[in-house]
Amino acid sequence: MTLDFIRELVLRDRIFLVLAIVITVALILVILFALFTIYLRLRNLRKSRRWQALEARWEPLLLALITGDTTPEQIQNQVEPGQNLFFVDFVLRFAQRLRGVEAAIITALAKPYLPQLQARIHQADPARRARAIRTLSILALEEYYPDIINALDDDSPLVAMIAARALAREDHPEFAGEILARMHRFANWSQSYLASLLTSLGPAVTPDLRAALTDSGNETFVRVVAADALRSLDDLATADIAAQVLSEEQDRELVAACLRVLAAVGRPQHLEPVRRLCTSGDSMIRAQALRALGSLGGPEDIHLMEQAIADESPWVGLHAARGMLTSGGEERLYVLAASEHPARELARQVLMESSASA
Repeated sequence: MTLDFIRELVLRDRIFLVLAIVITVALILVILFALFTIYLRLRNLRKSRRWQALEARWEPLLLALITGDTTPEQIQNQVEPGQNLFFVDFVLRFAQRLRGVEAAIITALAKPYLPQLQARIHQADPARRARAIRTLSILALEEYYPDIINALDDDSPLVAMIAARALAREDHPEFAGEILARMHRFANWSQSYLASLLTSLGPAVTPDLRAALTDSGNETFVRVVAADALRSLDDLATADIAAQVLSEEQDRELVAACLRVLAAVGRPQHLEPVRRLCTSGDSMIRAQALRALGSLGGPEDIHLMEQAIADESPWVGLHAARGMLTSGGEERLYVLAASEHPARELARQVLMESSASA
């Protein structure tokens, strides 16, 4: 055997040894991971069974409290120190199924344990902070609202949004200003969701929303959300503000939002800026302007809408055709539908929609 051959054999043996070690280590890690997974599953199973047993013990007591057959102190004596926060969570889920006096009776059970939950607002885990904020807002908003307002400035956008959602209640419109002041933090959230959140504060919030829409110092995003919320609230006074904004601003999102407002609550006196924007160079603005024109205009505007029905944007054409229908131009639509006009199919579609909804 030559020296080179011996060296080659030694090298192969070393390679096989390294591979064997790597495979063995990988196998050990897989086994350890599997064992750890089993351990976690068994631990969670034991924990689940433990909580199920506690719930089975607590639920009859809560029902007895509602019927007056026991006292809060008797139930609280059944809660051990390590069970406090779970008891709060149990009370929360139970109380959410009740209303009025019964809900108040059950909610009061959790009051002694809420300071311990309040401490979680300052913990490192954002999920725990968010859960604590939500629970406190449901069980004791009147007592802990300063903490929830402070959470609007939390480093975590999720915690801040949970706080905003918690404060957006129709019975507490006084929190509208606090939410609007931080609305810029939620620029990455859906505008329709944020508008819905503000709408849930009820009609009493309209003065704050009007102020937000009017204030040119606000970010455009905030003004758009305020406009959409006012539109959802059918606030008639917003129409004048929207028309004024249209004469002062050029931002396409804000202009479109104000046109949506006018389409919903505008009056014929607001037609001038609407007609002007029907020939805008921006297809989105043209579409919203024609939508508003269809809502506010009359027979004198049919010609303008007919000109737009063959627009390169299908949305512009659709709003123009629907506007013609609502403004008294149905006969003209029938003429277009029976002709060789480029928008004849669109005219037919709108007429069919009208027939189907009649």
